[in-house]
Amino acid sequence: MSTLRVLTVCTGNICRSPAAAVMLREAVRAEGLSEQVEVESAGTSWDAEGLPMDERTMFALERAGYRQPFEHTARTVHLSELTTWDLVLVMTSQHLQSLRRMMEQIPEGQASPEVLLWRQFDPETSIDARDEDLDVPDPWYDEQEAFDETVLGMQRAVPSIMAHVRRLLREGRDRTR
Repeated sequence: MSTLRVLTVCTGNICRSPAAAVMLREAVRAEGLSEQVEVESAGTSWDAEGLPMDERTMFALERAGYRQPFEHTARTVHLSELTTWDLVLVMTSQHLQSLRRMMEQIPEGQASPEVLLWRQFDPETSIDARDEDLDVPDPWYDEQEAFDETVLGMQRAVPSIMAHVRRLLREGRDRTR
């Protein structure tokens, strides 16, 4: 595997998924894996397409120790690109269902990504948790405090996600179905 491609996905691609991408890019950089791992983000809805990252998310990221600039333009994930990703990390069980439905349209034998919930990697979640219990809360309708809590909660998963990324790099994961 030359480059491991990781996509983070939420609804509008202006809060959770771009924050997740910032966190993973920083972890990838810190581990010296920037040449081996590419991280991007997208949304399942086209409503916010073209918008920048929500200012409250940027502020929460800064408060959590991440550095600006947070250059980002919201975009929608498309079926045509799913075959190009190795790992897709979604924020909620609804996103998981949406992507699984999209992936059903990928022809047999074509590459398909591994699609997992972000919070599956959170050490504070139960191993027996149902998918819907692993949703990353959407702070969009709340105040700054909710954005801060969401970012801090998401950070807990980063070390385990990076362990998974390193394992995928070692294994050179075969993505064909």
